[in-house]
Amino acid sequence: MKKLKYIPLYLLSAYILYAFGFNIMNAAFTFVTLQQVQTKSPDSLALGRDKSDLEGDSVEFIARIVAPPKVSVANNDFRTLLRGTSSWTCYLQDTANGLFGGIVIRQGTRGPATGLDLMDTGQIIKVRGVIQEFGATSGNNFANCLTQLSIDTAVGYTVTPIGTATKRPAPIPVNVSEFANGDYPNGGTINYVQGEKYEGMYVELRNLTVAAGIGNRQPWSVIDDQGNKLYMRDFSNFYSTSPNETLRVWTHPSIGTYVNYIRGVIINANNEGAFGNQLPYAIVPIYPNDLSLGNAPPTLSNPTRSPGVPTPPDSVTVSVTAVDPGLNSATITDMKVFWRYNRGAYSSKSMPLVTGNIYSTKMPPAPIGTLVEYIFRAEDNQGGVKLLPSDTLRSKLFYIVRQNDSMSIQDIQYCPNNGGRSAYEGYDVRGVEGIVTCDTSDIPAFSYTSSGGTQTSPRRVYIQNGQGKGSGIWLSGNPTDILRRGDRVRVMGTVEENFSVTRINIVSTSGINVLSTGNPLPTPEILTTGQIPNSTIDGDTLVEPWESVLIRFNTSVEINCINAGIGIACTTQEPLQDTTFRRNFGEILVKDASNVLSRIELQDGNHKFTNNWDGTQNPPQPGYTLLTKNDLISYVEGVLFFAFSNYKLTPRKDPDFGTVTPVGVSNNAVNLNDYQLFQNYPNPFNPVTTIKFNLPNSGIVSLKVYDMLGREIKTLMNGFTSPGIHSVNFDAAGYSSGVYFYKLEINGNDGNKFVITKRMILLK
Repeated sequence: MKKLKYIPLYLLSAYILYAFGFNIMNAAFTFVTLQQVQTKSPDSLALGRDKSDLEGDSVEFIARIVAPPKVSVANNDFRTLLRGTSSWTCYLQDTANGLFGGIVIRQGTRGPATGLDLMDTGQIIKVRGVIQEFGATSGNNFANCLTQLSIDTAVGYTVTPIGTATKRPAPIPVNVSEFANGDYPNGGTINYVQGEKYEGMYVELRNLTVAAGIGNRQPWSVIDDQGNKLYMRDFSNFYSTSPNETLRVWTHPSIGTYVNYIRGVIINANNEGAFGNQLPYAIVPIYPNDLSLGNAPPTLSNPTRSPGVPTPPDSVTVSVTAVDPGLNSATITDMKVFWRYNRGAYSSKSMPLVTGNIYSTKMPPAPIGTLVEYIFRAEDNQGGVKLLPSDTLRSKLFYIVRQNDSMSIQDIQYCPNNGGRSAYEGYDVRGVEGIVTCDTSDIPAFSYTSSGGTQTSPRRVYIQNGQGKGSGIWLSGNPTDILRRGDRVRVMGTVEENFSVTRINIVSTSGINVLSTGNPLPTPEILTTGQIPNSTIDGDTLVEPWESVLIRFNTSVEINCINAGIGIACTTQEPLQDTTFRRNFGEILVKDASNVLSRIELQDGNHKFTNNWDGTQNPPQPGYTLLTKNDLISYVEGVLFFAFSNYKLTPRKDPDFGTVTPVGVSNNAVNLNDYQLFQNYPNPFNPVTTIKFNLPNSGIVSLKVYDMLGREIKTLMNGFTSPGIHSVNFDAAGYSSGVYFYKLEINGNDGNKFVITKRMILLK
């Protein structure tokens, strides 16, 4: 057979492409899942870094259309659904409806080049394009961006239908708190760790109230009963007062309107006009049935009673402010107070309107010691009903009939339900005695400003009248500055609830009588972490009585989470500075033998133990102890506090901490007779990180760093090493951001060999 001596290169290339059945255009796209595009690690999200790892890549994937560019091509309705005059926008979702499974598609023109404009709701399509981050600038390259697929009219950018269109997926039930904790940006926090998984996905929120918006593109928001807020985005022409193509006449609901449900696609609305720098996530309702509004029931506020501390002869006057903000000109048609004595049967009485919006009536006298519980109920002419308290199963207004207004700490702190509030909130008390367990040198006034804004915490003084539940209380006000640990005092002041913490506010020095000084402090109450669980909600009848009491975890606790977020979240495994995306407030989660997590707050106390919340302790400054995950603390003592949805132990000064056994030495994490390589700290890092390993016997040790391609870039150690725990620093100042690996090889003198590799992330 005749052999070819020479084959032109272009013919050889063409033959190879033909033989393998593909062309250059097809080879340019990588088939992926939406999860591969969207998934980010909790550590990255804790920093607000939500940008796709595939940014700039040309990809193809299969997904279902949630909202197409036009209202309904199948029904010959070619009006624009999603706003825009020179482009097409479409929302897609993973066909299995898995988390991290949504994305926005944009075609930069209105031409038919890709076929996107011919798609309909529920259509499954195969699409090709390039991954982009909308809103990414030089200032926020890693944070607060909307991942999208660009299918501009370049060669190969196509949309191919697969099968016939059915319907969009069912919405995923979610809560507002999964996107923002509180009223962001006014004291709230973006919840990237929980919220990012829903970006581009169709979700549903229920039982909310319409609140204020910011600007004409975010005209209103929805809030839940805890005040967590999510903005509505008017990107659908069905929900715009100035649509580019009129689909219906639309008026935004008024503030206070009850929302039965709102369904829509979650987007990251950063960089959207003048208001973008304030926005985290927003919800985009699409079709008219994505929003169901109800009658706004009356609102009840400012409950009062007179006298504030009732005695047996008193007919107690109770009052409440009631306003009806209904969708129409609704009016309050029925206003009542319901009360009961010592948990008996309820009685009721109508409350007439006495002035303005204030309704009032008198309740009959009751014998001394009687527990009186009461509830307000308002109803409007559309059947809207509101109770105060709103959750009467959890709490009720109450008081105990007393001889006079002189009372103990326990009297003030007592609460017979899960509301957690004092019966004497807003009223003056006197004769309250106790010994100072914490003064302003222990918990001084605190202020810290970071990229997340300014955190503040007031100086705090606590007194206690012995041990046991309900024995401690916070004293506030400038006159308390004179008090010192061990002072025995008698005080008078006004009972307040400061963000769900009961305290006595003292406005003048005449409200403080120092009876003696130098007294021994009450013995700290010995509790386990299981008795102060991190999962506890405010007002829990088992935990609330320990508020403001000096307590101690008297056996070793292990740090399970070094950056504890709001609620029960653990934001990252490594100590990282507090930011707008991860407000950890210097809090850690620990557990003892009960194996239940409890929270310790490090910011407020005047001590030198830290989780690097302020970014100044890596490496730690002289005299400071940097805590890390898995460290053991032989004991921890402090005052129980409540803030930002969590109970937390607040240590005062250094003696409140026992011995800290660093990571790598704890008896339940490491056996000192084992070879072991630990995760570098910090991780991610910039540019220096520390690598630790344990060597039970002497031997030849090699510790090297490799890049993603497996190329050795740095030898950190190579030679004979004695037994023990060793630390080596890796300075990556000369290297680019990315994933690196460190490999430990040990040839021990005992004849054992040990080889292990771990991953680390450099983020500059």
